[in-house]
Amino acid sequence: MTRLFSLPKSAMTDENQEQRLRKILFNSLDAFVGVDHNGLVTEWNQQAANIFGWSYDEAIGHNLDEMIIPERFRDAHRQGMLRALESGHAELLSRRIQLEAKRKTGEEFPVEMAVTYILNAGSYEFYAFIQDISNRKVEEQKLRSLASNDTLTGIRNRSYFNANLPEAMARSKRSDKNLALMYLDIDHFKSINDSLGHEAGDSLLKEFATRLKATLREADIVSRLGGDEFTVIIEGIATLDDVSKVATNIINELNRGNWLDTPNFKITSSIGIAIYDGRVIDADKLVALADKAMYKAKHSGRNNFKILRFDDIEVTVEGKSHLKSLESFINTQHLLSIQKEAGSNFLQSTLATLRRHLDMDVAFISHIHDGVREFMFVDSKDLNPPIAVGDSGSLDDSYCQRVIDGRLPEIINDAFELPEAMSMDVTTLVPVRAHMSVPIRLSNGKLYGTFCCFSYTSDQTLNERDISIMHVFADLIAQHL
Repeated sequence: MTRLFSLPKSAMTDENQEQRLRKILFNSLDAFVGVDHNGLVTEWNQQAANIFGWSYDEAIGHNLDEMIIPERFRDAHRQGMLRALESGHAELLSRRIQLEAKRKTGEEFPVEMAVTYILNAGSYEFYAFIQDISNRKVEEQKLRSLASNDTLTGIRNRSYFNANLPEAMARSKRSDKNLALMYLDIDHFKSINDSLGHEAGDSLLKEFATRLKATLREADIVSRLGGDEFTVIIEGIATLDDVSKVATNIINELNRGNWLDTPNFKITSSIGIAIYDGRVIDADKLVALADKAMYKAKHSGRNNFKILRFDDIEVTVEGKSHLKSLESFINTQHLLSIQKEAGSNFLQSTLATLRRHLDMDVAFISHIHDGVREFMFVDSKDLNPPIAVGDSGSLDDSYCQRVIDGRLPEIINDAFELPEAMSMDVTTLVPVRAHMSVPIRLSNGKLYGTFCCFSYTSDQTLNERDISIMHVFADLIAQHL
């Protein structure tokens, strides 16, 4: 550990003690440097010669600041010396400081220095112990890098992203310019990773990160959240055209040439973009909006991008809120009209009405029998839903059974946050994020099946009033079975 040292007066009168002391200082592991009140070097040990490259004979009698202090810092150094001489004290005395120094070669490097002084024959003499901390700084940087960078790709990691997104949003609000958050992944990455192997998958992720960064500005924050999920924070967005051009450049770069030096091997990405315009909203909601936009891009054919603003979502939320009252919703003219329909027409209309009202991607009625769950009616926002009428599967690996037996709640805002849901392959393969399910029981109390709906994105707005509506419709459905 570096220690402050001042030459005691008693040492000056004892020649043997002074010689012993000088020998200790000359062989110290720290550089030991002394200067007089004019800034001329009076002491220079072997470690000082090793660190700075100036020999003892070259250093003694020369200006210290010209030898070891970078030019841009010399004025500050001289001013500090003057203050110390005039006042008898200085800011740098009797404490360790870190600063930039210069070798004889001109190379700059970090040092840690502790300075003290004595008054000798009416003049001040300054002494310093100096350590080269270049290696320490390298190790500190490695630790910082491990804490903030993804070990596989070298770009920023989830922790860095989580810490910096709120700060970027605050800067955006102060500057009165929009911020764009991109959320993107590699289309069909799981299939690619399973077929080519994890080593090829890792190489693919690294190349993806490299290509992504190549299309962006140095100031844009590119992060890997995990798996094949990446984010980009872009500040200073003036118009939607600005971010559209960035997204188009990313897609073009990803479509360029072959991947992994393999002929005819192509990779695409779906990009979701959320626009932050300075309103009071937390970072999690901005991420959820970007995630929702990404899945909209996926379900629009992949290899493209979708942009969402909070205004786009508020239309949906307000539309739901307007009908949140169970009584007002049941008394709407559309519901009264579909209740007059018979049999399958009523059931299909019910699915469509509830799915649109709840803003879900898929709604279905299942029949549970003989240990299986069979889809009897399906309504979907897309033309090609992941399930179809007549499909069936084991109850053991279904949301239906796990909701009925209490292992999963009737309302799930985000299945990715529930270990029980994540234990089922269907959660990530479809994917299922927001999910609601209620049992359908016949008039005799016997379980017929379930009335369910789900979305490919999470939805934090779903609540108990929504599930109450589901229960009412489950009773209506039972009357038409």
